[in-house]
Amino acid sequence: MELFLSTDLNSQFLTLLAHYTRLVTTGRVKLVVLSNQAQKLNEEGIIKLPSIPSLVTEDAQLLTNVFSIAQYLTNISFTEKILIGTDNQILGQVLQVFEAQRKIQGEELIEAFLKHLESRVFFVTNHVTLADLFLYIHTYDIVSTWNDEQKVGKYVHFFRWFKQVQALPQIAEINRTLGRVDVKPASPFVDLSTTSKQKKQK
Repeated sequence: MELFLSTDLNSQFLTLLAHYTRLVTTGRVKLVVLSNQAQKLNEEGIIKLPSIPSLVTEDAQLLTNVFSIAQYLTNISFTEKILIGTDNQILGQVLQVFEAQRKIQGEELIEAFLKHLESRVFFVTNHVTLADLFLYIHTYDIVSTWNDEQKVGKYVHFFRWFKQVQALPQIAEINRTLGRVDVKPASPFVDLSTTSKQKKQK
Protein backbone atom coordinates (compact mmCIF):
# COMPACT_ATOMS: atom_id res chain seq x y z
CA MET A 1 0.00 0.00 0.00
CA GLU A 2 1.12 3.58 -0.63
CA LEU A 3 1.32 6.43 1.84
CA PHE A 4 1.39 9.74 -0.05
CA LEU A 5 3.28 12.44 1.83
CA SER A 6 4.65 15.95 1.59
CA THR A 7 7.23 17.55 3.87
CA ASP A 8 4.68 18.95 6.36
CA LEU A 9 4.67 17.94 10.04
CA ASN A 10 1.76 15.49 9.74
CA SER A 11 3.63 13.74 6.92
CA GLN A 12 6.79 13.67 9.06
CA PHE A 13 4.82 12.11 11.92
CA LEU A 14 3.38 9.39 9.65
CA THR A 15 6.84 8.74 8.19
CA LEU A 16 8.19 8.25 11.71
CA LEU A 17 5.24 5.99 12.60
CA ALA A 18 5.56 3.86 9.45
CA HIS A 19 9.24 3.27 10.33
CA TYR A 20 8.49 2.81 14.05
CA THR A 21 5.94 0.05 13.33
CA ARG A 22 8.40 -1.62 10.92
CA LEU A 23 5.88 -1.35 8.08
CA VAL A 24 8.49 0.25 5.80
CA THR A 25 11.24 -2.29 6.48
CA THR A 26 8.83 -5.22 6.00
CA GLY A 27 7.65 -3.72 2.71
CA ARG A 28 3.98 -3.41 3.72
CA VAL A 29 3.93 0.36 3.26
CA LYS A 30 5.62 2.31 0.50
CA LEU A 31 6.29 5.96 1.31
CA VAL A 32 5.68 8.27 -1.66
CA VAL A 33 6.88 11.81 -0.97
CA LEU A 34 5.37 14.15 -3.55
CA SER A 35 7.73 16.65 -5.10
CA ASN A 36 6.76 20.34 -5.14
CA GLN A 37 5.77 19.91 -8.78
CA ALA A 38 3.54 16.90 -8.01
CA GLN A 39 1.92 18.81 -5.13
CA LYS A 40 1.19 21.68 -7.51
CA LEU A 41 -0.41 19.26 -10.00
CA ASN A 42 -2.49 17.84 -7.15
CA GLU A 43 -3.65 21.34 -6.14
CA GLU A 44 -4.60 22.01 -9.77
CA GLY A 45 -6.62 18.77 -9.86
CA ILE A 46 -4.44 17.04 -12.47
CA ILE A 47 -3.40 14.45 -9.87
CA LYS A 48 -6.46 13.60 -7.79
CA LEU A 49 -5.59 13.09 -4.13
CA PRO A 50 -8.12 14.80 -1.83
CA SER A 51 -5.41 15.81 0.63
CA ILE A 52 -1.85 15.06 1.66
CA PRO A 53 -1.06 12.91 3.57
CA SER A 54 -3.24 10.13 2.12
CA LEU A 55 -3.06 6.35 2.53
CA VAL A 56 -4.29 3.87 -0.07
CA THR A 57 -5.06 0.79 2.06
CA GLU A 58 -4.69 -2.89 1.15
CA ASP A 59 -8.43 -3.08 0.39
CA ALA A 60 -8.27 0.03 -1.85
CA GLN A 61 -9.77 2.52 0.61
CA LEU A 62 -8.40 6.06 0.75
CA LEU A 63 -7.72 7.48 4.22
CA THR A 64 -6.92 11.19 4.58
CA ASN A 65 -7.37 11.96 8.30
CA VAL A 66 -4.02 11.86 10.12
CA PHE A 67 -5.34 9.97 13.14
CA SER A 68 -7.28 7.50 10.96
CA ILE A 69 -4.12 6.76 8.97
CA ALA A 70 -2.11 6.35 12.19
CA GLN A 71 -4.77 4.05 13.65
CA TYR A 72 -4.78 1.93 10.49
CA LEU A 73 -0.98 1.61 10.55
CA THR A 74 -0.97 0.54 14.20
CA ASN A 75 -3.77 -1.94 13.52
CA ILE A 76 -2.01 -3.75 10.66
CA SER A 77 1.31 -3.75 12.55
CA PHE A 78 -0.35 -5.18 15.71
CA THR A 79 0.87 -2.21 17.78
CA GLU A 80 -2.56 -0.61 18.36
CA LYS A 81 -2.88 -1.82 21.97
CA ILE A 82 0.49 -0.29 22.82
CA LEU A 83 0.40 2.91 20.77
CA ILE A 84 -3.29 3.80 21.15
CA GLY A 85 -4.32 1.83 24.23
CA THR A 86 -6.99 -0.61 25.24
CA ASP A 87 -9.61 1.66 26.81
CA ASN A 88 -11.47 4.87 26.03
CA GLN A 89 -9.65 6.87 28.70
CA ILE A 90 -6.24 6.27 27.11
CA LEU A 91 -7.68 6.80 23.62
CA GLY A 92 -9.18 10.11 24.81
CA GLN A 93 -5.83 11.35 26.10
CA VAL A 94 -4.08 10.34 22.87
CA LEU A 95 -6.73 12.14 20.81
CA GLN A 96 -6.34 15.22 23.02
CA VAL A 97 -2.93 15.92 21.44
CA PHE A 98 -4.24 15.52 17.89
CA GLU A 99 -7.23 17.79 18.66
CA ALA A 100 -5.04 20.44 20.31
CA GLN A 101 -2.70 20.54 17.31
CA ARG A 102 -5.62 21.28 14.97
CA LYS A 103 -6.27 24.50 16.93
CA ILE A 104 -2.81 25.56 18.09
CA GLN A 105 0.74 25.06 16.83
CA GLY A 106 4.30 25.76 17.79
CA GLU A 107 5.05 27.43 21.11
CA GLU A 108 1.34 27.46 22.03
CA LEU A 109 1.19 23.68 21.68
CA ILE A 110 4.13 23.35 24.07
CA GLU A 111 2.56 25.78 26.55
CA ALA A 112 -0.70 23.77 26.47
CA PHE A 113 1.03 20.64 27.77
CA LEU A 114 3.69 22.08 30.13
CA LYS A 115 1.69 21.33 33.27
CA HIS A 116 0.58 17.91 31.99
CA LEU A 117 4.16 16.73 31.51
CA GLU A 118 5.46 17.95 34.89
CA SER A 119 5.07 14.57 36.56
CA ARG A 120 5.01 12.19 33.60
CA VAL A 121 7.67 10.20 31.79
CA PHE A 122 5.43 9.76 28.73
CA PHE A 123 2.26 11.62 27.75
CA VAL A 124 -0.40 9.04 28.67
CA THR A 125 0.95 5.80 30.12
CA ASN A 126 4.33 4.50 31.27
CA HIS A 127 5.38 3.84 27.67
CA VAL A 128 5.38 5.66 24.35
CA THR A 129 2.04 6.15 22.53
CA LEU A 130 0.92 7.98 19.39
CA ALA A 131 0.53 11.09 21.56
CA ASP A 132 4.28 11.12 22.28
CA LEU A 133 5.32 10.50 18.67
CA PHE A 134 2.89 13.14 17.34
CA LEU A 135 3.87 15.80 19.89
CA TYR A 136 7.58 15.03 19.44
CA ILE A 137 7.40 15.69 15.68
CA HIS A 138 5.18 18.77 16.03
CA THR A 139 7.50 20.42 18.58
CA TYR A 140 10.90 19.28 17.28
CA ASP A 141 11.60 22.42 15.20
CA ILE A 142 10.97 24.69 18.21
CA VAL A 143 12.75 22.60 20.85
CA SER A 144 15.81 22.36 18.58
CA THR A 145 16.18 26.18 18.79
CA TRP A 146 16.05 26.37 22.60
CA ASN A 147 19.05 27.67 24.51
CA ASP A 148 20.33 26.08 27.72
CA GLU A 149 18.34 28.45 29.91
CA GLN A 150 15.06 27.39 28.29
CA LYS A 151 15.98 23.70 28.56
CA VAL A 152 16.64 23.85 32.30
CA GLY A 153 14.31 26.73 33.18
CA LYS A 154 10.68 27.24 32.17
CA TYR A 155 10.61 24.22 29.83
CA VAL A 156 12.59 21.81 32.00
CA HIS A 157 9.81 19.18 32.28
CA PHE A 158 8.83 19.43 28.63
CA PHE A 159 12.49 19.08 27.62
CA ARG A 160 12.93 16.09 29.94
CA TRP A 161 9.96 14.41 28.22
CA PHE A 162 11.30 15.37 24.77
CA LYS A 163 14.73 13.87 25.56
CA GLN A 164 13.06 10.70 26.85
CA VAL A 165 11.22 10.19 23.53
CA GLN A 166 14.28 11.12 21.48
CA ALA A 167 16.47 8.66 23.42
CA LEU A 168 14.28 5.62 22.73
CA PRO A 169 16.54 3.26 20.73
CA GLN A 170 14.05 2.88 17.88
CA ILE A 171 13.46 6.67 17.62
CA ALA A 172 17.20 7.35 17.66
CA GLU A 173 17.67 4.78 14.87
CA ILE A 174 14.83 6.29 12.77
CA ASN A 175 16.18 9.82 13.31
CA ARG A 176 19.54 8.68 11.92
CA THR A 177 17.79 7.05 8.93
CA LEU A 178 15.81 10.23 8.22
CA GLY A 179 18.81 12.49 8.77
CA ARG A 180 17.23 14.21 11.78
CA VAL A 181 19.80 15.66 14.20
CA ASP A 182 19.27 14.92 17.90
CA VAL A 183 18.59 17.95 20.08
CA LYS A 184 21.50 18.29 22.49
CA PRO A 185 20.96 18.37 26.27
CA ALA A 186 21.65 21.57 28.20
CA SER A 187 25.19 22.24 29.32
CA PRO A 188 25.78 20.95 32.86
CA PHE A 189 27.36 24.33 33.70
CA VAL A 190 24.22 26.47 33.28
CA ASP A 191 23.67 28.63 36.36
CA LEU A 192 20.01 29.59 36.44
CA SER A 193 20.42 31.85 39.48
CA THR A 194 22.88 34.06 37.56
CA THR A 195 20.68 34.34 34.46
CA SER A 196 17.58 35.17 36.49
CA LYS A 197 19.50 37.87 38.43
CA GLN A 198 20.69 39.39 35.15
CA LYS A 199 17.10 39.56 33.91
CA LYS A 200 15.95 41.33 37.07
CA GLN A 201 18.75 43.91 36.74
CA LYS A 202 17.63 44.80 33.16
